[in-house]
Amino acid sequence: MVESQPHPIQGPSPRPTRGGFVGRQREMDALKAALDETLAGRGRLVMLVGEPGIGKTRTAQELASRAEAQGALVLWGRCVDEGGAPPYWPWVQSLRSCIQAREPDQLQQEMGPGAADIAEILPEVRLKLPDLQSPPALDPEQARFRLFDSITTFLRNTTQTQPIMLVLDDLHWADRASLMLLQFLGREIGESRLLIVGTYRDVELSHQHPLSEMLAQLTREPVFQRELLGGLSQEDTGRFIEAATGSRPPQELIDTIHGHTEGNPFFMTEVVRLLSEQNRLTTEGTQEFSSISLPEGVREVIAQRLNRLSEQCHQTLVTASIIGREFEFQLLSQLNREVSEEQLLEVLDEALAARLIEELVGITEGYQFSHAMIQETLAGELSAARRVRLHARIGDAMEELYAGSLESHASELAHHFAEAEPVLGPDKVVRYSLLAGEQALAAYAWEGAQSHFQRGLEAKATEPMDADTAALLFGLGRAKVATLATYQVQDVKDVLQILTRALDFYVEAGDARGAVAIAQSPFLARIYSSSPEAAQLLARAFVLVPADSHEAGSLLTRYVATLGMQEADYSRAMEAYSQGLAIARRAQDTTLEMATTAQAAQVDRFHLHPRRGLEKSLRAIELASLVDDPIAE
Repeated sequence: MVESQPHPIQGPSPRPTRGGFVGRQREMDALKAALDETLAGRGRLVMLVGEPGIGKTRTAQELASRAEAQGALVLWGRCVDEGGAPPYWPWVQSLRSCIQAREPDQLQQEMGPGAADIAEILPEVRLKLPDLQSPPALDPEQARFRLFDSITTFLRNTTQTQPIMLVLDDLHWADRASLMLLQFLGREIGESRLLIVGTYRDVELSHQHPLSEMLAQLTREPVFQRELLGGLSQEDTGRFIEAATGSRPPQELIDTIHGHTEGNPFFMTEVVRLLSEQNRLTTEGTQEFSSISLPEGVREVIAQRLNRLSEQCHQTLVTASIIGREFEFQLLSQLNREVSEEQLLEVLDEALAARLIEELVGITEGYQFSHAMIQETLAGELSAARRVRLHARIGDAMEELYAGSLESHASELAHHFAEAEPVLGPDKVVRYSLLAGEQALAAYAWEGAQSHFQRGLEAKATEPMDADTAALLFGLGRAKVATLATYQVQDVKDVLQILTRALDFYVEAGDARGAVAIAQSPFLARIYSSSPEAAQLLARAFVLVPADSHEAGSLLTRYVATLGMQEADYSRAMEAYSQGLAIARRAQDTTLEMATTAQAAQVDRFHLHPRRGLEKSLRAIELASLVDDPIAE
């Protein structure tokens, strides 16, 4: 079953012609050529660019219909502007439908050893392959590389049996991690049957926008092409109106509509629909075309259409607009308890008939606004005070509705409670920002994790330091360390200041577990040998644990390299090595023994003791065959 998104611009729309849809002949020819190249085994990455409503998604839908007709699997992923989407959301949407359509044996074959990595962002993989082991702990750069490579391999393998067209809609709202995955994939699809089509609004981009940075890199790739969609001409406007109404309108009406819409298809659709509802596109109505007064902007057109709804339908859609571009019946019902389910269904049927919303494919009782500007117009009707309180109601309703699965809605909850902070205070913002941040770390979405932890810290800015603040600082520090390029330590001081604040709290509170968690974090392993301040974190955590404890052994593993390479104290480094080795052997912890030995081998080489280093390296290699620790190995 091929999944595709419905046309986002419902209602009067141009009928297909032999050359594609009205006014898109040149663009469709270029897109068809890209599709033909892909079907021949030469993958392409195409960007459809233009202002809101210009027809980017509609053009992608037309190409998707052609791709399906030629046997391709079409996958859709949509980026959202609500700030509550989890990391890699457009990829999760698109890959989820692909995964659900596959039998376990086929899925295992196509994913190969990368299945465990993909399962970190797509839990559905574990439902199909329940025997998967967790992926090994890796350096942050290695972990994200493995995830990206695993997804790329999966898609390339899948295209060996069926070509794929993957549409990523509204990339101007994509999170940075999603864009990085797209950039990675774009460099690897040249010899595959994978066509990626992205859409974005060029008016949304600045030079600092993450998408601008990604596009600057991708334009160098031979698979890349960009198609700029402009407004329709006056001639095409006439054909557009004729396709929508079934009759050729007078030229002066065409000129009037084109002058107000500048050929923007979505704007024209809304204007034509509005005039049709007012009976001003009939033969009699068009006789008065010279006196037609058209709205000045698309939001004014949408507002006039909204005014024709029943009051209950209008208010329900306003509430839905604050939930987001997509919303579910259950949540909307929870927010409208005074209305019966039957009455709410009637309200939604009214909105569906008006083509302001549409049902989501593959999601039971799921809906979405047919265009982002409809949602934006509705949300814009609320005052700031009402919007804040509605976010609070939505957050409370989500907590009640999803009480058994709050973790899977952490990003959305953090978003709504952050917007509601002026009336609810910081507690729930902090709670869900922490949860969402940890989930982003687990999914290798370091940049998104930073945003979550930073939001939580901003909510706590006027409050005294406590365990939540320390946890947020620890999370922010780990996320920042993960984005540092290897051995590029210009930002290390800032990271260490963040972590030191958290450590100060744990030391003062006598919380050995919290202090050791900071010092032991695998994220910090990459800076211990290059930062003298990092050694202080180790030393301060070390005094909180018993000298012969397992925790002390774990800390000594890192302390060996810090003493020997950062402080250039070979004697103390070897003392730490001997002590850590004794703890590891007493605990019969082969992994710890290997890690400690490997660190000591580096110190030997650093101090020009190659024979000793060789002996330790050989011992570490021997131990590596007994354990699974890729970092130390």
